[in-house]
Amino acid sequence: MDASSTVWIIAVVALIVGTLIGYLLGRSGGNDNRQLELIEQLDETQRELAEYKEKVTTHFEETADLVSSLTDSYKAVHLHLAKSSVELCSSDVATRTLEEAAQPRLTAEPEEDVVADATASETSEESDSSMAAPLDYAPKKPDEEGTLSETFGLKEGEKEGEETPADPADFAEKKEENKTEETTKPA
Repeated sequence: MDASSTVWIIAVVALIVGTLIGYLLGRSGGNDNRQLELIEQLDETQRELAEYKEKVTTHFEETADLVSSLTDSYKAVHLHLAKSSVELCSSDVATRTLEEAAQPRLTAEPEEDVVADATASETSEESDSSMAAPLDYAPKKPDEEGTLSETFGLKEGEKEGEETPADPADFAEKKEENKTEETTKPA
């Protein structure tokens, strides 16, 4: 072997070893890039979640402020009406009604009317009777059977037990007879 062939062999072996080392280093560095991308994506997602939570918090704080101002406005209107009723109305009934409306109810007791009238009690009794719960069935006369009865809707001659349902085998035989009659009839 001469010197030139030895140089060529060393050069080829060095090229192969260098390519192999480069390939291995490149491959190990690729995972780092993917990990960095995933870390950046995770950070971005966490940042978006924090922004969303902040927006939700801001929304509910603003809603609470608006409801509070609405309540204050309602109280101001009620106070204005109460003052006006005291100044303009000579009746104590309107004043008491407004004062009762301003006080929150702590119990679920039925409200008493301020002015009790005989006609008002009669109309309330009538409205109570007309406000009966709806029936799940048609109302019946005393001598009729109700809709929940087993014989409801059956005709007089069809009382339960008088007629038994047809046997499916009899029905199949009648159907076969009808088919044979149709095929044997001349056209």
